Amino acid sequence: MVAEIKTATYSDLREWLDLVAAFQELRLVLGADWNLEIGALTELMPRRSDTPPALLFDQIKDYLPGYRLLTNSLSSPKRLALTFGLPEDLRGVELVDAWRQRLHTLQMTPPRVVERGPVQQNVRTGTNVDLTRLPAPLWHEDDGGRYLGTGCIAITRDPDSGWVNAGT
Repeated sequence: MVAEIKTATYSDLREWLDLVAAFQELRLVLGADWNLEIGALTELMPRRSDTPPALLFDQIKDYLPGYRLLTNSLSSPKRLALTFGLPEDLRGVELVDAWRQRLHTLQMTPPRVVERGPVQQNVRTGTNVDLTRLPAPLWHEDDGGRYLGTGCIAITRDPDSGWVNAGT
């Protein structure tokens, strides 16, 4: 059975978090330590449940309240479907099939230039840029340092040789 494709029911991460909280798959964790504790909790939750919650860390040790960190955001079929704009009741092969179908109909959303937006609430420029203000956890004891954006990929091309590298 091919699932009916629908558009996402949220417009930003705040709305996405509200929806995930409404279907009880979000846990707020207050006061966690950036030094290994966030990493341990992030890894343990999927091992304890078939539907591990997304974890929203706030009041992280050594950081101001409101400097939050979200982990395990896509660790359940329901949240994955929500994120892809698919029916949230899909599981397993049905979810994969619906995503494959959706890939054939995806269209680029044209950019819209605006004067102001939520993304501009916390702008730092010049000497006010300080990445240490962001809660970057030490995820594992043997890591070489603290990492932001471990669920991302950066693709770079060497301007001289054309060599392409992809990494976190």
